[in-house]
Parts: sequence; C-alpha cells; structure tokens
Amino acid sequence: MIHLKKLSLTQLFNLIILTQVGVSVLSIPFAESKHAGYDSWISVFIGGVIAQAIITIIYCLSARYADRALPQYMSNIVGKIMGSILNIAIGLYCAESSLMVIVSYSDVLGRWVLIRTPWLVLVGISFGIAAYIASSSLRSIAVITQNIMIMFFIAMVIIFISGIGKGDIRHFFPIGSHGVGAIMRDALPAFWAYAGYELLLYVFPALSYRKKKDVFLVMTVANGCTTLFYMLIALIVTFNFSENQLKVIPEPMVFILRQFKWPVVQSLDIVFMTIWLAVTTVTAYIYLFLAARYLSYSFGKEMGNHAVIVWLLAIFCFGLGIFGSDRKVIFQFSNYHSFATIVVIAIIPLLLLLISITRGKVGAR
Repeated sequence: MIHLKKLSLTQLFNLIILTQVGVSVLSIPFAESKHAGYDSWISVFIGGVIAQAIITIIYCLSARYADRALPQYMSNIVGKIMGSILNIAIGLYCAESSLMVIVSYSDVLGRWVLIRTPWLVLVGISFGIAAYIASSSLRSIAVITQNIMIMFFIAMVIIFISGIGKGDIRHFFPIGSHGVGAIMRDALPAFWAYAGYELLLYVFPALSYRKKKDVFLVMTVANGCTTLFYMLIALIVTFNFSENQLKVIPEPMVFILRQFKWPVVQSLDIVFMTIWLAVTTVTAYIYLFLAARYLSYSFGKEMGNHAVIVWLLAIFCFGLGIFGSDRKVIFQFSNYHSFATIVVIAIIPLLLLLISITRGKVGAR
C-alpha cells in the first residue's frame, strides 16, 4: 500500500465525490433523456440508487478484508492464477477509464474553448499532469484532492447562478408520463456517470475510522451528494430546454453557461470549463494511480517502482489517445467503456463477495 499516513474519512468523502463527477456533468441529461425525455431527472436519481446498491456490495467485500486492499486478497478468493488475471483486467480498466476521461474532456475543450490548440497538446498536457500527481503517495493525492474540492464548490455556485435564468416550469409536467420502462432504460446511462466509488476496494485498509460502519456512512453521504448534484444539473437543464432540444444538445450545460450574461465575467462557459478541468483531472489521476497499483500486484505481490509504472501507463494511454481526435472513435470507445464499467464495478465485486461468503473466506476483523 503506497501511503505514509492513514486517510481521514473527510478525505475519503472528497476522493469519492471528485472521482465520481467528471465530464458527464456537461452532458447530463443528454444520454438520460433518450427515452425518458423531461423525466430524465428521475432516471438520474434512480442511477444514484443503483450506485448505492453497488456501494453496499463493495463495502461488504472490503469490510471482510479490512486489513488489505483488493489486489492483495484477490488470490485468496479465486486462486493465484485467476487473481492475477482479475488484477490485470481491473488495472487495464482503470487505465482505460483515465484515458476515457482525458480524451472526452479534451474533445470538449477542443470544440468549445481551445479550438486552434493541437489535439496532441491537449491530451499530452492532461496526461502529463495526471501522471505527475498519480506518481505520488495515496496520502499526497488525498491532500491535493482535498484542495481541489474548493474548485468544485466554485463550479457548483456557477452552475446554480446560471441555472436561475429564463426557463419554463411546464417542461417538468406531467411527471412520469413517459412510463417506468423508459425511465429505467435511461437509468443505466445515469448509473455509468456515478462510477468512481470502486476506489474503496483499494483504499479501505488506508482509512482511519472508529467503526467500519462509519466508512459505509461516508460512502453513502458522498454518493448522496453526487446524486443531488447530478439531479440539480438535470433539473436546471430541463427547466431551460424543451424535450426535443434535450435530445439534440450533447452538452446542454455549456449552452446554459454561454447564454448566461454576467456583468463581472464575459464568458462564463470558458471560466467554468477552465475550473472544471481541475475536477476532471482528479478522476484521471485517481484511475491512473489505481491502474499502476493493480498491475503491480498482478503477479501475486507488489512489484516494480510505482512512479515508473504510472509514467509508462501514461505514455501508453497517450499513444492511444492520439486517435481520439475522431469523434466516432470516442463514441465507439464510450460504448466499450460502459460495458467494462458494469463488469468491473458491479459484476466482479458481487461475484467475489458471493464466492468469499460461500467459501467462508474472510480477512482480519
């Protein structure tokens, strides 16, 4: 475990929230309104509920092995060979998640703010910053993330201010008219937006707490705050746009920020996306850090220099990210990432928990 001191529950709270939120903030509720329309805010809420169910599974698994991180006890549950395979798979997923975040936000920046900036520069700088922070200890990463939380609060204020402009309350009615089936279908894309809480599988033994239940409470509150934040965005966007507009505007929040007139700031959308760059960077370097940790355990024990592994992964992901300038590639990549997310953060933890319970495998209590 790469850390100098135990992490506080407050730091866990910050890590979970800032790992959950990311590029999806700008697109909510575009994907969630495909079938649910102006009931998309309900789909967003249900996505948070599903995420809470997965958090419960992850907590139960982590609490059984509270003294070790997932890559350390994986082989105890499924055997050495399968444990190594799963560690490699999760490590590659984390690297792919970091790549997805950086490529997606670079695409947004390239289309809205830095139009003339070469794609290589956008992706290269992003990976450089992420790798530099990810090569640090977990304790240092937690401190940096705690400071970035200030930027998150500033972004929240900007979203709230811009969202109180002109709109139509009739966009919300009649509530639920699209049917339960349509709302549930769009709850799946909403669930993908909450990914990030699987961080607990690695950081649990590094936490400082009185009772294990305190960890679950903090995770629940963090996920609840993210759910409320996403719902706020969905409500603001629905208030400002009609149902037909929701289905054709990929980044509705950017339109709202651009249309809002504030005497103090000329282009609020540029200010927001500049601030939000720091928030999305958190997701990128957390996943890059996790990727290095999981891959280092792939042979049954911690191997290699952490910083070296991080930079090698960053260089490899940068090479793949070069092809992300084509939006069709991003869409295809996004579909694969969505499937991988369900497998890694939901199916694998559930199967590991069931196998552990069945075999009576448990760590120190």
